[in-house]
Amino acid sequence: MNVSEDGLVMAEEVEARVRELMDSEVGKSVKERTLTMKAEAEAALSPNGSSRAALARLVDSFNIGS
Repeated sequence: MNVSEDGLVMAEEVEARVRELMDSEVGKSVKERTLTMKAEAEAALSPNGSSRAALARLVDSFNIGS
């Protein structure tokens, strides 16, 4: 890795590594996993999703305890 005298990574180095990742099989795998996680997060936040259900249960538990 090319590092400048002040210890910073040069922009060209970052660009090269990003391009390498984007063009590799590892990069494709990372993209697929990221898209899967995005879909799961969207589902969890949907009106009937697990995050909303968990929040509703939490609110209900506060109301029951009152």
